[in-house]
This record gives sequence, C-alpha cells and structure tokens, in this order.
Amino acid sequence: MSVALIYPTHKNIQEELDRYEAADFNAAAFPVRTTVDTDLTSQNCWNDEANQVEAIGLPVVKTICNTCQHRISCKVVGYLGQTIEARGADVCLATHKRTAVTGFTELTQGRDYVSVHEDPLEILRPTLMLKPQGLDEVCQLIERLLTDPTYLNWYSDGQRRDGEGNVFHDPEQVVRRERIYEALVVLDRLLQNLSQTIEQATEPKPWQPPEVMDSPAGFESFLWWAIRTSKLRFTESPWQFVLAAFNGRLEEVMVLVTEHHVKGLPQGVTQTHKECVGVIHNNPPAGCVVWINDATADREFLENLIGTQIHDQTPEGMIPTLHQAQQYVRDITRKTSKKRLQAYVRGLLCKYRNKQRIGLITHSNHLSAIEQLEGEFLSRIVKMTYFGSGDERSSNAWHTDCDLILVLGTPRVPPNTVMTLLTQVGQSEAACIIPKWDVIHWYGHTTAGVEKKFEGRGYYDKTWMRAHQSLVRASLVQAVGRGRGILENGCDVIVLSSDECGLKVIDEPVPALGHQLLEFYEQVRNLTAINSKIYIIEKYAVSTADVAKSLQMPERTTRLLMSQLEELGLVHRDGPRSGWKLGPNPSVSHSHTIDSIDSENRHLNNQSPPSERNL
Repeated sequence: MSVALIYPTHKNIQEELDRYEAADFNAAAFPVRTTVDTDLTSQNCWNDEANQVEAIGLPVVKTICNTCQHRISCKVVGYLGQTIEARGADVCLATHKRTAVTGFTELTQGRDYVSVHEDPLEILRPTLMLKPQGLDEVCQLIERLLTDPTYLNWYSDGQRRDGEGNVFHDPEQVVRRERIYEALVVLDRLLQNLSQTIEQATEPKPWQPPEVMDSPAGFESFLWWAIRTSKLRFTESPWQFVLAAFNGRLEEVMVLVTEHHVKGLPQGVTQTHKECVGVIHNNPPAGCVVWINDATADREFLENLIGTQIHDQTPEGMIPTLHQAQQYVRDITRKTSKKRLQAYVRGLLCKYRNKQRIGLITHSNHLSAIEQLEGEFLSRIVKMTYFGSGDERSSNAWHTDCDLILVLGTPRVPPNTVMTLLTQVGQSEAACIIPKWDVIHWYGHTTAGVEKKFEGRGYYDKTWMRAHQSLVRASLVQAVGRGRGILENGCDVIVLSSDECGLKVIDEPVPALGHQLLEFYEQVRNLTAINSKIYIIEKYAVSTADVAKSLQMPERTTRLLMSQLEELGLVHRDGPRSGWKLGPNPSVSHSHTIDSIDSENRHLNNQSPPSERNL
C-alpha cells in the first residue's frame, strides 16, 4: 500500500520518519530546500539565486532548476533527488505548506491512503497575501517590460547560435517570446484593475480578475531574468499571489480594509491598512482514503467546505483524564507589562511548587521577560515556546519533558485574520462588515462544581464571534493538548485566559509574586544570616513585630506582606497566634496543589473530549 502522511512542520515529520525508518519501512520525506547546513537538514541546494527567487514568491523549480548548472548533481544527491525519492517511497511524509503549494491531488497522486494530522483548513483552503507595496513593485516591472525598447526588441528576436557559434533564425523562439509578450499584456490589465480596486476601496470588498490564462513556457524564468536585468528591487513577496491570480487559481479574493491605531499618536488616531487575500480551492484527491486526525475538526463544517460527504469515525464515548487542566479567568495580552507577567509566573511556580519541570506557552514578545526571571524560578522552566510557533500545537515532547504546562494568554487575532478565515470558508459577505468588539459574558463551572458567569471580550456579530472563537479556541485546545491528559505519563496544565476554554475554572485571583514582595521575602530569608542566634527563622518562629523591627517597617505593613507570602506558601504559622516560619505548612494539605485524583472521580467528574477527531 502506498501512503502519504501530512504533518504541520518538518520537526514533526522528522520525529515520525525516525520511527518508520527504525521499523524498516521504505519511507522518505519531502525535503526542505536549504543552501546551508541546519540542525534538521544538510545543504541540498548550491544555487544562491534560488533563495532570492523564493523570497519574492516565484516558484524555485520552474524559475531556477531547469537552467541550473548543478541540476545533474542535484538530481542525485540534492533537493531534486530527495524530492524524487519522496515521490517514489511507499510512505512519503510532507508538511501542510508543501501540500498547499504543490496541490493536494498532485502531491498524493497514486497514493492509496492519505493521513492529515492537525487542522486541515490551511491545506484545503490555502491563502495568499498581497500588500499594496508589493503590487506597486510588480506594476513597475510589467510597465517597463511593455514600454522599454530593449525588451520590445527581445520579443521579436529569433536569432540563436548553434553549438559551433553560428547564428541562425529560430521561428519557434519568436513564437515562444510572442506568447510571453501576450501574457504580459493580460497580466498588465489584471494588475491595473486590482490597483484601481484597492485604491478606491474604503471598506472590505471582493475582487475577481478580469481575465486569466495559463503561464506560457518559460514565463517564470523570463520574469526572473527581467528582474535582474532591470535591477528592480523587491521588498515584498508578491509573485505567488500575482501568478495564482493570473493563472485563475484564486477562487475568492478579498480586499481587506482595516483601521490600525498608530503608536505614539493620541488615542483614536488610526491609519487605514489595505491588503489582499486570495483563497485557493485544494480539495482532497479522489480515488483514495483520506483520514483527517484533528481534535478540533467538525464534520458538518468540512462537508460544507469541500462539498462532499465525510464520515465521522471518532469512537463514541469520552476518555477519562488522568491529569487535570484548569483555567484562571485572567488574560495575558501582548501588551501585558513585563513586571506583571513575571509576578504571575513567580506566583504560579510558588503555588505549584511540587511541579519542578515547567513548560510555558505564551506570546512571542514575552519570552525575553521569562528569560530574565531569577535563577531559582528560571531553572524550573525546562521548555518554552510561543503561540504560532508550531511547537505549541504539534510537538509530542511536552508531556514527557514537563510536570506542568503553563499556557499564559489568549492567542487572539486581528480583524483581518477573521476576514481571511471568513473568505476561506466562503462567507465573503460577512467578511465585508467589521462588527463591534467589546465585553461579552460566558458561563463555566468552577473547580468547586458551581456554574458561574465570567467576563471576556469578543465580537457582537454571531458569524464573526464564531469565526474568532474557532481560531482562538482551536489554538488553546491544541496548547492544552500538549499535556496529553489521558496518558499515564501526561502532565497537568494551567491556563490564564479570559476566553471560554471548556476547562474547570479556578475561581480565585492568580497568585502573584511581584518584585517588591520578592525583595521583602529575600529580606525575611536573610534574617538568619544577619543574626543566626536571634532569627533562626528556618527552624524557629518569629513574630510579626520582630520582623517589622528588624526590617524597620511598620508592623501593619509587615503583617500584610507576611500574609501574602503565606498565601504563596513561602512562610507559614503553626497557629493564628504563633510566629512565622519559612516554607509551607507541612501539616496542611494545600488545595492549590494539583495532585492525582482517584480513578472513579476522574471518570465521573473530569472527563476530556476525544483527543482526536477521525474523519
């Protein structure tokens, strides 16, 4: 049987490829093209122009490989050879992006069975983006190619040289070049129409190319030659969108118009931002079994999307969880301050002190703040990544490397991302109107079993709300899933988000150990070092008055700070009137510690949704 396995990233593929090769399967992965050695792959391309071509969106193989001086060796030991090997293997592995770019049917041609892992939307409806600056750069080139006498003479030139250097006239060359000229004329009309549409757009609106055609032979290579000879510099990557529109491969195109706040200017001052999104229909191949493995998949949604019947083969029933996933209704946004974020991380690490190997998933701009934590906290964080990295939704290493995973924040998306999703799923009319964004309410169950109303933020329009929630909740579900709560060797997960996640809610403030409180704690700990005969606080209790006097602080302030440290389990008292000691109270079973729960309670009270939807 011939099989194709499709995963989100090359890192996922390498994990699976090692397993198949160890079991002596004839397996191979579609390669990453690279001109340098990397951690994952060795150099397999020796033409630096390929990187330049790829950077501006032209197809590398069509543009560069046919005339590359390394082509013969590349087909043996390079990128082309590895691609040929993957196509011929009994088990081939490819990324979502490879499948989207190559085409679902073309990539899996001749396969009996295809398995897609994780969200298939970016495969079934891949999107291409175009910014106005990139469009302007393409327009400049095409205008030059249609007006510059140098290029106009080239189109009608049929002169060639044979192997001995003799000049001869080749009428077929004239025909090929005339076809390129005709294609440029059609492309110019398309670009002018799109430019005018974008310029006139004051709100989101759909667009369709006035005329499309297949690219003539050698068209991409000619464009690259013209770009080099004209010495035009492309700062964007426009060609993938432009060629897809020109070839008629974009089923929907939407001009997105949004208002962005301008940093540094007064509140309410905005700047209009425009870009285009195009959607390609990339339906599964016919004549083979296609299996979709995704925890967030929905049969009805996929049937409406691709217009064919889908069978939901997910087993009935719910799998009991062996580890807990719980939520604090407190959001961490990209704008959350460094001090507040660090305070929450310190507080959570104090509260869940029985978990020594911590994994952390948050926004990309917050990773540097985490890395600046004090050594006693940072040393416990063994794995970190950010929303959108790929690791937070597809890596299988989290639950084995960590005892607890902290998911800090909500991976919310801007309006243009919601508009893109609505365009992908064929709801272009809804995408044209941006609704109000404000406070919304949702109901959840607390860890005490009480249903309660909580406050979050969202769109007031139902279609936009569903689209936004599907994007956000899918990311959170995947992040929570890194804990593999149904496995014996899984781990617990704590989420900080104000969005409904389907988790039990810890209905109390997030534990926080801010910088000032941490400094106070350090002073308390140092009392022993200052005068070990009087303040042996690790072994003997000291009163609030003694601590206040030593630190020269008001007794009332000291009592408040000591109570906060007690909440975090950093100090304790044996009784209400006894003195303070360092560390948690050994005689108290702390309700904040996530411990194992007996099998019956797991089954009755803490069931999880199925780990995968099998479609």
